[in-house]
Parts: sequence; structure tokens; C-alpha cells
Amino acid sequence: MSIIKQAIIPEHIRQALKQSGIKIKKYRSPVSVERDLTRFIKRNEVLHLSTYQKNVVRSTPVGYRSKGLTFYILSEGGGKFANLKENKRVAFSIAEPYSVDDDFWGYKGLQAWGKARVYSRIKNPDLFKEAFKAMGLRVGAKKLKLKDLSPYFNHKIIEIVPVRIKYTNPREGVYRITWEAS
Repeated sequence: MSIIKQAIIPEHIRQALKQSGIKIKKYRSPVSVERDLTRFIKRNEVLHLSTYQKNVVRSTPVGYRSKGLTFYILSEGGGKFANLKENKRVAFSIAEPYSVDDDFWGYKGLQAWGKARVYSRIKNPDLFKEAFKAMGLRVGAKKLKLKDLSPYFNHKIIEIVPVRIKYTNPREGVYRITWEAS
């Protein structure tokens, strides 16, 4: 069972939100937070994945798919895999564009921390196929099949299971909520 923590809103911020017509939700259960998180995650496509090795952090924007709160990234290579060999702990963020000039309260995004697993098409074909299926990839109107992947690359899928997610989206009633897996 996961847990949630909702930040206490300072009075001056509460008043500013009220003046802007914003009513912040009071979450009663992790399920309601997970529902809002899933809705936000589904309407976005890019996350910024941070991996770490030997005191160097690497941040890479990548396309993703999700199933519930589990994230999948298909990639043919890069420095992130060298980092993931050394350290399976990752962090990432997802944000939607906004203009502070147009809407000060329009910012929305999440930060997450979790553990990653890498499935290689060559070394872990069964796990790779299972994760590929979970991704439900589509390219245009055509469904991407395993056989459509170039044989010249050892494609890999990174599966990320978050242990903590911080989410804020004032216009949709979310102010600094933290979800944690138990």
C-alpha cells in the first residue's frame, strides 16, 4: 500500500491561490493521487532521465510509455546504459510547457525517484518482449512490431518503478503532493 503526503500550504500562498480562483484538492487516499498522476503521465511523452556513475550525473530527454506508474523507455544505446550498469537508482522529471507571464499558477510537473531494470533484446529476449508489449508502441497508424526494430542495434528497454513521486499542478488543484511506494 502506498502512502501520500500533502504539503501544508502557507497562508499567503493559500490567499494568492484563492484570489486566482484555484481550489486545492485534499487527497484522502493514494488511489486518488495515482489516478491524477496517471492522467498527467498519459498526456505527456518525454521525461528527463537522470542516471549517475562515478560522481557524474547524466540527464537525458527520452520518450516513454507507461503502464500505471511503471515507465518504459526504448533505446538503442547511450551513456545512460553504462551508468545503469553501475547504479540502478534513477531520477526523472516530466513537465508541461507554460509561460509564467501568461499564468503564474500554470506550472505542472513531477519529479520521481526509483529503480531501473534494463532488458536487452539479445540478452533478455523474453523480458524484452514482455516489456515491449507493455509499452503498446505505435508509429503513426501502424503498430510497431518487434520485427520492425533494426537488427543492427541491440535495442534495450529501461523499466523504471518509482519509489517516490512529487507532483504539483495548481490549475488542476494539486499543490505539492508526494506519493511513496511502501
